[in-house]
Amino acid sequence: MPPDPPLLVFYDEECGYCRWSVAQLLRFDRDRRLRLHAIQSPLGDRLLASVPGDLRLESAHLIDSDGNLSSGGDAAAPIAAALPRLAFAAPLLRRLTLPVNATYTMIAANRERAGRLVGSSSRERADRAIAAHQAAFRSEAQ
Repeated sequence: MPPDPPLLVFYDEECGYCRWSVAQLLRFDRDRRLRLHAIQSPLGDRLLASVPGDLRLESAHLIDSDGNLSSGGDAAAPIAAALPRLAFAAPLLRRLTLPVNATYTMIAANRERAGRLVGSSSRERADRAIAAHQAAFRSEAQ
């Protein structure tokens, strides 16, 4: 059973690499602790209002159960901590803030190039995984 509420992860739904990346997280999210939403969604508009519009699509964003917002590499440790199979990495990610953020920034700046490395079939699988994950939350809510 997911925590109430789960961590909200906002990603760029128009970016194939971004969709593929968040789908990889779902492989570790057996307890449905993450809830994925597009940055471009009405919920993204509302909950990310404090992020200037021109910066919203530059990185993924996380809102935790206390309403705290983390963006880019700063979201890595809280996400890892929420996923039992990745929790071991959370303390290291917290200590290595500078290299984690630098790596995230480099990947985000080159996501179009990185996206070319992700084949269309991988992006399609990612889209199916995201849709199934979102459907599971909808069915639990009913």
